[in-house]
Amino acid sequence: MENTKKDTYNNKIYIFSIIGIIVFFIPIKINNQYDTIIYHISYFIDNKASQIINISMIFFILLSIFKSLLNMEKNIINKFKITCKIFSLIILISVLIGKEDTFFINDSFIFILKDLIVDLSVLLPISSLFMPFLLDYGLTEIIEAYTHKFMKKLFKVSGKVFLNFLVYLLVNNVCGAFVTYRLYKDGKLREREACITILNFSILSLTLTRDLCHMINIRTIKFLFMEIIVLCICNFIICRIYPLKKKKQSYYFKSNHKNVNCKRHKIKTAIKKYNENKSNKNILKLSLSYLNDVIYILMDLIPLVILVFFISNIIYNIPVIMNMINNAICIFINIFNIPNSNSISNIITLSLFSNILAIENIPKDTYYIIKIMIGIFISLQCITICFLIPFIKNSIIDLKIKEIMLVNFQRFSIILFICFIVYNFYLGYIIY
Repeated sequence: MENTKKDTYNNKIYIFSIIGIIVFFIPIKINNQYDTIIYHISYFIDNKASQIINISMIFFILLSIFKSLLNMEKNIINKFKITCKIFSLIILISVLIGKEDTFFINDSFIFILKDLIVDLSVLLPISSLFMPFLLDYGLTEIIEAYTHKFMKKLFKVSGKVFLNFLVYLLVNNVCGAFVTYRLYKDGKLREREACITILNFSILSLTLTRDLCHMINIRTIKFLFMEIIVLCICNFIICRIYPLKKKKQSYYFKSNHKNVNCKRHKIKTAIKKYNENKSNKNILKLSLSYLNDVIYILMDLIPLVILVFFISNIIYNIPVIMNMINNAICIFINIFNIPNSNSISNIITLSLFSNILAIENIPKDTYYIIKIMIGIFISLQCITICFLIPFIKNSIIDLKIKEIMLVNFQRFSIILFICFIVYNFYLGYIIY
């Protein structure tokens, strides 16, 4: 009888884990479009209930404003935050009623902002409802059992980060960032692991890679293979140097959670660890807990993202500032004697604001090897200032702006050195 109950419970773990994999990672065809279930659901809701979504976004910002008004600290900083949130609400309303030209000069910023708002207000809440299938019913422990050893040796993180990386890669960085936040909040990741994950594993996206491959005319599998090699080299180095090396090894919340680290009987050990770590909440309570976290985050994140987009759009349209950034990057690139430094520096500058902007401006009349280098810079070089930096600053993850920018500079330098080696090897091979 005991064995029957145990087998039934283990079957529940397998079934729920498979549901999580199907919902988040397996594309299916609906209405002649291949995508994952969470994307199909978000498209359906966005098409059928767009007005409700718009009202919800306005409601989120109003809640944030009221929360700030109720803040006991009536200082200048709090008043400034309230003013910024009210201004963000005005910008959002103008975008929703089709008067976005009032605040935005460049159409690309409007398109990117609208797309991000849909991800934040539709895709993320829907994903949060299914998130327990990924994080709370054994899939995390099973994946950790098979990946912990090499993830710990190579990147100084536990094996569960590999699952988080798959969310960044196969879903998007909005859902991936929330998974990192939740793992850290629940005491499943240490502070250093959370910082390494959100800075080092959040930059690669399969959707972005497909767009890049179409632009530079290269097979997706081939380019993805190159991306992963460069990403592994960068992450291997960056996690071992300042500032990530100096991050604390402590947990945000001290739970009874134990990592899965085993050499044999991986499935059995993973299930055993899951039984030790599992929550007593049922799936409905877990889903509502994740959704509650999403709502709490969006209250402050949406107005901040809108404000950052507005400021970024202004900076983007001031030639003097853009030229200063371009020239500084170009001077650094020239040290490595890589050709087309002006084009590369321009693309890197655009990628600071948005990878989509960078892709749209890839020069067509340049060498194939240079296009590949530019593609690598776009996909791996930095964390955009329009989403991930606002998310980090609005979350419990302890990272300062200077630390984020330093990690970006480190990655940029490593990629540039790799490009220098590859270009000279390639050039030498052609001459030979």
